[in-house]
Amino acid sequence: MRSALTACGVLVLSIAGCVSTDTIPDPATSRAPVDAAIDDAVTRGAFPFLYTRIETLDGNVVYEHSAINAEFAAVAPTGETWMRLWSMSKSVTIATILDLEEDDVLNRADPVVDYIPEFSDLMVSRPDADSASCDEGLTHPHRAITIEDLLNHNDGFYYPFTGYDCLDAAMKQARLPEAGSSGALIDRIAALRLHPDGVGENQYGIGTTILGLVAERATGMTFDDIVASRLTGPLGISDTLKYTLPNGVSTYPKVTGGDGVLRLAGDEELDIFGGPVPEYGPDTNIFLGGEGMVGTTRAYATFLRMMGNMGELDDVRILDEATVRDWYAPKTQLDSEYGKNGFNIWVTSGKFDDLPDQKPGLLVGGGYEGTAFWIDVDAGYVGLIMSQVHSPATGGIDEVSRIRGLAYEHILEPGVSY
Repeated sequence: MRSALTACGVLVLSIAGCVSTDTIPDPATSRAPVDAAIDDAVTRGAFPFLYTRIETLDGNVVYEHSAINAEFAAVAPTGETWMRLWSMSKSVTIATILDLEEDDVLNRADPVVDYIPEFSDLMVSRPDADSASCDEGLTHPHRAITIEDLLNHNDGFYYPFTGYDCLDAAMKQARLPEAGSSGALIDRIAALRLHPDGVGENQYGIGTTILGLVAERATGMTFDDIVASRLTGPLGISDTLKYTLPNGVSTYPKVTGGDGVLRLAGDEELDIFGGPVPEYGPDTNIFLGGEGMVGTTRAYATFLRMMGNMGELDDVRILDEATVRDWYAPKTQLDSEYGKNGFNIWVTSGKFDDLPDQKPGLLVGGGYEGTAFWIDVDAGYVGLIMSQVHSPATGGIDEVSRIRGLAYEHILEPGVSY
């Protein structure tokens, strides 16, 4: 971590998003279409609930609205409601790794085996990995996996949706969230085979969780303590953005719309790890950097505001400006017409197949159970559209993008064409 500086002072005039309170829009007469879209998505059964919150980078709430289906959400969510964040954990983990790199604790060019030698024998599956055994026709990776590969999902790891029956079955059988300790988790991962595309090819998966294990080996600390000491603690959100729930706090029930109609999800139906899900109880002792955080929307908005302010918030600097800009500089999916990917942060082009064009250059992310966020560095906003649902009954991703587009059209930048 770096020393404190003034968020909008002379030295950082190049930082976009230092929004004057005089320019904060008044949504009182323009919010109705956004409210209606949120209400409609819940009323017609796409989501059990939706909570939308938009803040300026200095923390003023510009817009807030929630809608619930009482069958699945007895209490309407607020900014203080705890949510399971899933892949929204990844951005927190990556910010922590970048902070460790700034302090020379590790370097993105380092081979992962320098920290996790148990990975020395990892092998790449053959191209026809549908065979009965993952151990047939294996090859060595053509080069070492680096920390940068983990940052970019170029590491050869995956979730159990590869289409290769052998790999998917092995990942499901590994039951990673049940490992019980970081060492046991490493052993279970070390027993897997890498994707046939190998190291250097983009394959979304568990790489960010492995980043947390690298950080533990590099520092000798547990990953929750690393995050608390370097990120959430200095930001004042260590009690509201973490890996375990406070005593007496619960989250919304698990819901799925995978059959086209919302219902309570059955045991192990959330299958991103093949069945078991992260635990958030007081006895939790593995901290899944790619999937394992819980937190409040207000706390996560605070993290986003720090990133949108180029690494600084309320006179506390977490990351250098150059580091944040590198975080969202395009790294992968460079040939996509819909956007580019930084270090697990999507930079939108503004183009959609089934929606009108929207503002380009937004930094977008989300999670497995219908959590979503964006950062507008240019205009100085952060937004979150939050739910808890595995497989929305209809149009989940499109609905989130549609609501965000309506917020810009009617509240944030009315009259602006993109």
